[in-house]
Amino acid sequence: MFLSLSLALILCLPAQADSVSSEQSPPTPSETKIQLRLATGSHGGTFLPVGHDIANWLNANQTTFEVVVDTTAGSVDNLSRLIQGEADLAIVGSSPFRKVLEDQGRLALARGAQGLLVMGSLYDDAEQFVVKTSMVRANSMLDLNGLLMYPGPRNSGGEVDTRTVMQTLGVEPRYVYPVERTKGYLEAAEALARGDYDACTFSGGVPIIAVEKLFADHPGEFCILPFTRHQLSKVKHASLDFEPVTIPANSYPGLKNDLRSVGGPNLLITRGDLDPELLRLIDATIRAGIQDEREGLREKESHPVLQILTESHWDIVPEGVPALELGPRGGTEQPASRGRQAP
Repeated sequence: MFLSLSLALILCLPAQADSVSSEQSPPTPSETKIQLRLATGSHGGTFLPVGHDIANWLNANQTTFEVVVDTTAGSVDNLSRLIQGEADLAIVGSSPFRKVLEDQGRLALARGAQGLLVMGSLYDDAEQFVVKTSMVRANSMLDLNGLLMYPGPRNSGGEVDTRTVMQTLGVEPRYVYPVERTKGYLEAAEALARGDYDACTFSGGVPIIAVEKLFADHPGEFCILPFTRHQLSKVKHASLDFEPVTIPANSYPGLKNDLRSVGGPNLLITRGDLDPELLRLIDATIRAGIQDEREGLREKESHPVLQILTESHWDIVPEGVPALELGPRGGTEQPASRGRQAP
């Protein structure tokens, strides 16, 4: 009888241990949710804080998925991650997206349903070409001729946009070697302040954190070069993805007047192979955040570019770029492009 009781106790132990383990370590919410990776940008830019704001809203307002934010080099890096399946969502500039579609179209097509699609437009950026004030002569983009310039991190949208603008205007700066373009915007601003180079591109929604800090820490030492009307016209007619934009006075410490520049829409892009119901939920949750001005995506603690986001702007898709079309019951129809409208 004693042996039988001992054996019975021993046989019961695994079941009891499993029961205790189950009670002490219940599945966490993140373990029961679908994990989505959102590719953003570098420290000091706009993509990263905007990405965190979007992820925080999405994670707090549904229970199906969890968004994890990844720090990246920027648009081109983000597109590569999407194509390789290393990201599910990404913030990307329209100009780099168009170029990657042209350059890597075969790869995107080979993936079939895993092609890249625009979910919506988040905000328009502004190309901000910052230079040492002591080197300004014409007070226009022509001042960049011959200067040593950091065009943005390698594989960033700023790098792509800088070359497009410079080639269009016939301006020829000396670029920092590609192997040395590893700095995010905060590090790039610090290097500019040290004198490692003469000028730097900061591409993003106003205000850009790195530019704010640079102007605050070094008052009067740096400025943003404005575009002349002729330069604006040349860039606009040379690219579908650039429009004249204004950087308002007081956007940065010491900026006393409005500045003319160029910019284009920054998009939230996804992979077309994701579950249509999941994509529909993401879209619906973002729209709910846009509609809630007090506590949603547009609340006062969000990045300023999100505070002015509207549903009509979210619906903008640049001409000729594949867009996600959600069917009435959550299914996806054939991707279609909608012409860019005024915000």
